[in-house]
Amino acid sequence: MGEIPAEMFADAEVSDMLRIPASKHEREIIRAIVRGHLAGHAYTPPLTMEEISSVAENILLDSQIDARYLGFVSVLVSNELWIPTVSSVPFERRVLMLPQCLRSSEGCPGEMDEYGLLCEQCGRCAIGRMQEEAEKLGYVVLVAEGTTVVTKLIDSGKIDAVVGVSCLSVLEKTFEHMSFGAVPGIAIPLISDGCRDTSVDEDWVLEYVRLKSGMEDAQVFLDISSLYDEVKSWFTYDALTKDFGVGEEVSERMAVGCLAGSGKRWRPFLAAGVFASLDDAGSGLGAVRKVALAVECFHKASLIHDDIEDGDILRDGAESLHALHGVPVALNIGDLLIGEGYRMIGESSANPAVMARMLQVASEGHRTLCLGQGEELFLRRRGKGVGSAKQIEIFKLKTSPAFGVALQLGALCQGATDDVCDALRCFSDFLGIAYQIKDDLDDYSLSLEERDPSLLHCSLLPELAFEAAAGRKARSTDTTLGSDASILSLIAEMRADEKARMLCEHHKNQALRSLSSLRNTRLKSFLQRVVGKILGETKI
Repeated sequence: MGEIPAEMFADAEVSDMLRIPASKHEREIIRAIVRGHLAGHAYTPPLTMEEISSVAENILLDSQIDARYLGFVSVLVSNELWIPTVSSVPFERRVLMLPQCLRSSEGCPGEMDEYGLLCEQCGRCAIGRMQEEAEKLGYVVLVAEGTTVVTKLIDSGKIDAVVGVSCLSVLEKTFEHMSFGAVPGIAIPLISDGCRDTSVDEDWVLEYVRLKSGMEDAQVFLDISSLYDEVKSWFTYDALTKDFGVGEEVSERMAVGCLAGSGKRWRPFLAAGVFASLDDAGSGLGAVRKVALAVECFHKASLIHDDIEDGDILRDGAESLHALHGVPVALNIGDLLIGEGYRMIGESSANPAVMARMLQVASEGHRTLCLGQGEELFLRRRGKGVGSAKQIEIFKLKTSPAFGVALQLGALCQGATDDVCDALRCFSDFLGIAYQIKDDLDDYSLSLEERDPSLLHCSLLPELAFEAAAGRKARSTDTTLGSDASILSLIAEMRADEKARMLCEHHKNQALRSLSSLRNTRLKSFLQRVVGKILGETKI
């Protein structure tokens, strides 16, 4: 639309504390400016809150809209980016959220239940009119405060999009939650404030409610819970014996038993999820199953070898393989699983060029992991600290490759280009570091009886503690790490766990930022949604 003179908005009336233009004409002009800006740029949702704010700030600068409208413009940016996605979601898989403060405070006959207001459509307020229109189309309509119910609906796989009405301050607070959860949503701010007898632009609400693209049969988002359950079903003993063609050999059966043992299956889940996200033809997961099995083979082998090298006699509360059967047997089973992993890739349905690329990615990941483990083993032998930066670099070498291999193999099965694989590798670097820091924090939270003492000697928390206390206790002069009790005391004194949480959050955010180059909404949404699940912040 071109540049809008600043004086056009200079005297605009703004609802108290809401920073919303009171004039419908002014709101329409700002929305048109936002649309014009976005039409000239290639943004792919979901965007992080940081990215949305940056785009909104640029729009304010380019159009000279008053800075007090930043929150309003941010809402409009998010709305416009999500419109194509929401339009393609069937009406019956959308929810309309209306706030209770829209109800008439005088004589409202509606009653409350556990989900919110049961509107009687008496005509005293706008709720009944909007609810009736939405329900005719097939919407689920909730007249309630907060996002808990919506989050549960989305996590259950029953709802794929949200159209919500709320005050701007609440919308700004929920933006980060929706952004992190990659929830496609349209938000309409209230245009009068207070907690009773509020108002909203009904025309905008109904306009967004009626969005329709003609592509409602397309699967917009993955049902993560169902996908996770299906992947886990691949790792029963019976299923694995069929996939691997296990005979009577003891080693084969022992290897399959290791695969069928405990585990979250994050890595095969990631491979399957990326594959499904890029599966525009809806061909199913058959072509990625053996690749996902290969990913878990590599992971289990690394755990077996890691337990031997670290001298750990327990794995997930049970005796480790070498503690049960001796080091020679455990080494052999680990090696067998590596070979089985490469065999599974070789037996996948990928064409020769893609298979060669998958083998290259797997071997590079294997090599990087071993380099990271080697660094840790040699540094631990010295009995001195390595510093937090070096410890994080070891995490990147040891933990990130398994995520990176899983993501890239899933993408390559769908013929993904190098730029997609590069973004996935960058994403996995940060995710792996965040995952390992979270693991260290979880270990630190255990009681002394539950904690494996050796974990303190290859953990980030002692490194942070000694760095923080450098002025009083320079770790570089120590010949030993000190007793477990003294290390734990210093961690607590220096609040190293708080610093670790900040670093975990930083790397999580870096992982999300690394997705900005992806141009596939379903893939970005899948990856953004699983970050919280892998880091234990949300449940499958």
